[in-house]
Amino acid sequence: MLIKRKYMTILPVLAFAALLIAGFIVSFLSLKAVPSEDWVELRKPAHILSGESTRRFTRLLNQHFVLGSTFNQIERGMLWNLTGDLGPSVRAGCSEWLFLADELTLHPDRNKSAEFRAVLAAQLASRLKQRGIKLLVVVVPDKTRIENAHLCSLRRSVLFDKRLVNWLALLKPHGIETLNLTAVLAGTPGERYYRTDTHWNETGAYAAAETVAARLSDLQWAALAAGGTLPEAVRIERSGDLIHLAGLDGLPGFLRPGMERVQATEVAPVTVESDDLFGDAGLPAIALIGTSYSRNSNFVPFLEHKLGEPVANLAKDGGDFSGAATAFFAGATFRDNPPKVVVWEIPERVIEMPIKDDERKWLETLVKASL
Repeated sequence: MLIKRKYMTILPVLAFAALLIAGFIVSFLSLKAVPSEDWVELRKPAHILSGESTRRFTRLLNQHFVLGSTFNQIERGMLWNLTGDLGPSVRAGCSEWLFLADELTLHPDRNKSAEFRAVLAAQLASRLKQRGIKLLVVVVPDKTRIENAHLCSLRRSVLFDKRLVNWLALLKPHGIETLNLTAVLAGTPGERYYRTDTHWNETGAYAAAETVAARLSDLQWAALAAGGTLPEAVRIERSGDLIHLAGLDGLPGFLRPGMERVQATEVAPVTVESDDLFGDAGLPAIALIGTSYSRNSNFVPFLEHKLGEPVANLAKDGGDFSGAATAFFAGATFRDNPPKVVVWEIPERVIEMPIKDDERKWLETLVKASL
């Protein structure tokens, strides 16, 4: 028993020594990842005397810390489980419903930003018209607007109530064809957006695709397909992008919001055997530019199914207002094989975001030169 007590007194010392050694090893491995040019800056006499070397050393160690991502995930998990905090980009609504903080943010100069983007859209429409290309602007309402019954303690400003209507009114004098998906999504039964994701689910995407197809048909820019059925959907488990944005995706399932069981459909691509495709690249007559909404939940496959013809999906994840548009219209695909119709999908939340330098440059380009 005395021997055991003797070892028990040594254990804390051994544990402390082990921690010191582990800390030394981790720090050594972390500092090995620091680029050599950064070490040169640390050795400059002026930086040493001013204390700048010490500050830089601390910053470099934190920046290259090999266990940094692990500790960050542990911190995020603790904050979520103890306080319900999801970080700066995500907000929690009712019962594991998550929402993007941007949808609840009143941006400075938001009206000026909206007016600027209306001018940008009008300028693009004018340039496309010069080339005989038709444009349909489709706006996707915020998740917080459509799934407002699941906001609970979250508050969406009343100043957003008429945001879409007001912005589309700015486009009307320019003769731009527009489609506001608010009414159709609000009138669709059930959940239309994923609980833990920014985007619409297949129910919302199908309703949106059906409405876009009908509008293109009404404008006589495309024809609706005759009949045709989709394969039966299956139910799968899915973790949304808001889980990732909150930094919780690396945690065990019991420490983060639960997986969703959602509908998933395998939609076969639409092919045509005719001369309806043009150019060597075979770009479909309809091109779609937009954001990750158009890359989720089979929105474009559903649209193709309704039209019975391929749609070139040129949407871009994280494209915000004009990321996909600037890339497409500046590229060789548009230059060599322009489509007949462009569908521009725009999320509501990006309309009032602060204007980016790329958008200002694009407007300048559109004003000075044709597409």
